[in-house]
Amino acid sequence: MKKLSILLVLGVLLGSCQETTEDHHEHNADEFAQSHTVWTDKTELFIEYAPLIVGQSSEFLAHFSDIEEFRSIDNGQVTVSLIKGKKGIRHKVDAPSSPGIFKPSLKPKESGIYDLVFEITSGDLYDRITIEKVEVFSSQEEMMKKVKHEEHNPNQISFLKEQSWKMEFANAPVLKMNLYNVIPSSGEIHAAIGDEKTIVATTSGIVMYSFTDVTIGAEVNSGERLFTISGGNINANNVQTEFMNAKANYTREKANLARKKELYDAGAIAKTELENAQLSHDLAESNYQNIANNYSQKGKSINSTSHGFIKQLFKIEGQYVEAGEPLAIIAQNKRLTLESFVNQMDYEKLNPTITANFSFNGKTHSIEEYNGKFLSYGVSITHSSPKIPVYFELDNTGNLLPGSFVEVWLKTGVSKQVLTVPKTALLEQYGKYSVIVQLEGETFEERDIMIGSSDGINVEVISGLKEDERVVTAGAYQIKMASMSGELPAHGHAH
Repeated sequence: MKKLSILLVLGVLLGSCQETTEDHHEHNADEFAQSHTVWTDKTELFIEYAPLIVGQSSEFLAHFSDIEEFRSIDNGQVTVSLIKGKKGIRHKVDAPSSPGIFKPSLKPKESGIYDLVFEITSGDLYDRITIEKVEVFSSQEEMMKKVKHEEHNPNQISFLKEQSWKMEFANAPVLKMNLYNVIPSSGEIHAAIGDEKTIVATTSGIVMYSFTDVTIGAEVNSGERLFTISGGNINANNVQTEFMNAKANYTREKANLARKKELYDAGAIAKTELENAQLSHDLAESNYQNIANNYSQKGKSINSTSHGFIKQLFKIEGQYVEAGEPLAIIAQNKRLTLESFVNQMDYEKLNPTITANFSFNGKTHSIEEYNGKFLSYGVSITHSSPKIPVYFELDNTGNLLPGSFVEVWLKTGVSKQVLTVPKTALLEQYGKYSVIVQLEGETFEERDIMIGSSDGINVEVISGLKEDERVVTAGAYQIKMASMSGELPAHGHAH
């Protein structure tokens, strides 16, 4: 609202009807300039323009931002329309004059109250924004009588779109919402029960890795060979001896079964003796096949029993292992358990409807984001474990690390409707809190607030803000530092 040049002021005071040149938009503060800022679910529009006067062409500086990333929209078409009833005028531009800034213009023919409509099309994006009750003045004299002079607010901070587009920036509305009663806590992420499989040695011998990538974190497939156990120069429990013994035993039992069948057919033995021979044969065959399937001249193969990644290795290559000793843990990492710990005084607040938010790697998430659910909580404590454990189960989408310690906010299921802002909007100094309020597209103000409870994502606002005001949720410190530098951004930013 502060970007019309001194040339425009002089032109107005002299009563000229001539539109200003490009200097019109190398803007310094001007008391007659008009501006609007509108947020939709797709875009943010910030426009600046000279008052609309019959017979004079007015150029609009339409700053369009993508509402998801708050980045400039750098291509597309913009149409501006001035509509009263079923009549109106319009003008379309096919590209921005500079990144994010479109410059359509209109030359009104009649005075009155109009709707000012902007439409943008950029790829798959389409948005239509209507600004109601925009006045077109019959003359400059009428405009100067009706347009109020804007007084400078010393608390306002100027921060240009060209600056915010180049950094991490976001804003969000102040909303009334249900905020749960919260139990602040801490916790740890574990692998879910049954999510981890232990691979054990099925024979004794020397451990050899089956491929060079047998390392912690390596992905493996079900049935993939991970290790080979070789007898080497060890006489006891040599895998080759084990294989030969199993083969000899199977051959012996196979011949014995054939002989028993002949004797049974001849009526020389009872049926039970034949059945015992059959059982001994089946056991010998099963043992032999189990060893033979995983046996080679290099030794016995040990395969993964599930798809996942190697979480832990117990033996290094070349180390001796006894049959039954663990070799590795394979984690599927599909489901995780979030374990939180609650003080005894909060036990009565726990109930089956409890849910939670947790902070991981500097970001706060709800368990619902991970298809999470409440599992259970403890009903007793001990001297060694004086806190009550609370368990949730959730999906691991790939960005959670088992074993991590996290900050947890347990939501007890009892809520109240309060005014809230995202926690990321808060600025803290010596225990006091403030936020940066976006008054218009390029105008901000730091506002002291009082806060109440928090669920880790949103914070209750007791005083200092009104519903639907917009607060900066990313980039607030940069804007605050701009206000403290004593140097306001120049408004002549070559549009």
